[in-house]
Amino acid sequence: MRERGEIPMNESALTSRRRLFLAGGLLVALAVVLVALLLGSRRSQVQAELQVRQAALTAGPRVTIAVAGRSPAQRSVVLSGEARPFAEVTLYAKVSGYLREIRVDKGDRVDRGQVLALIESPELDRQYDAAAADARTKRLFADRERLLIKDGVVARQDYDNAEAAARSAEATAEGLKSQKGYETVRAPFSGTVTARFVDPGALLQSATTNQTAAQPVATISKTDRLRVYVYLDQKNAAFVRKGDRAVIADAARPEVKLPASVTRISGELDLKSRTLLVELDLDNREGAILAGGFVQVSLALTAPPHVQVPAEALLVKGEQSYVGVVGSDNRVRFREVSVADSDGKMVRSGAGLKEGERVVLNPGSGISEGQMVQPAEAGRK
Repeated sequence: MRERGEIPMNESALTSRRRLFLAGGLLVALAVVLVALLLGSRRSQVQAELQVRQAALTAGPRVTIAVAGRSPAQRSVVLSGEARPFAEVTLYAKVSGYLREIRVDKGDRVDRGQVLALIESPELDRQYDAAAADARTKRLFADRERLLIKDGVVARQDYDNAEAAARSAEATAEGLKSQKGYETVRAPFSGTVTARFVDPGALLQSATTNQTAAQPVATISKTDRLRVYVYLDQKNAAFVRKGDRAVIADAARPEVKLPASVTRISGELDLKSRTLLVELDLDNREGAILAGGFVQVSLALTAPPHVQVPAEALLVKGEQSYVGVVGSDNRVRFREVSVADSDGKMVRSGAGLKEGERVVLNPGSGISEGQMVQPAEAGRK
């Protein structure tokens, strides 16, 4: 007989299995609940993302915009120019002869009227001596005739002929004397000797009749004051005026900057380049700019203001230009504009755009007419 309280082996095993099955069932149920919760959360997240995407699609893509503004009344134009001496002359001999002496060399500073060279012309000297002697002789004869006419010894006609001959001889001598003055070559103005072509002893031909075949003596340049030549394109030519201010910088040394002003305007566009020649006077007493070199000219022009937008807003199709204007309903409408001019950064519109309107930057082909967009001003997040 089994004792009271003793549990059979088969019943104990059965109880253990039931407990195991129950625990497993609970775990499975818990897993199902967790999966359901995760699926529900994921479904809600997906639905939320879909709603956000749908709202974004409805609102349109994000675009960067800029507000059309008014261009300033003054614009700065940067041009390449050429610095030339204010005055420059190449000196030739006006009488033929040998170069007896040259007193200057390249780089020398000279004053107006300073002797640069001496020319020796024996033929001219002899002609002058003969003419001077002839003039003295004829003047003595005419004076003697004038005394004799009072006594009635000679006729009035003889005296008139003698006087005319004396004056003619004196004029010839005076002309030769003037030519002898050209044996001394002088500086016509104060400046710098920039070229010397001959040495003492050289035979010089008169350049009066044939300057091409004649040998020059020296070149004098006025470099303490320079003429700066620039050429304005047609779109800016109408706005330049005498007295307009400019800043001139050496192309090789941008840190060297000097003030200048417009002094001369040609008044006519070149038929080949369609540009206008403009001259500026530059005080160069310190020698900061070398004559003959290139310079950068920043010219301030007064021009009527235009509505302007960044160049990135312009969309060119064929020969037409357009901008995408964002309306109050955040829809883009492309509008044709006329371009007055551009400096590469800003485009100034002649017609088709109003100040304060919002335009799309870099519209590209991804934006169509009437499309909704989400505008954001450039520089703002």
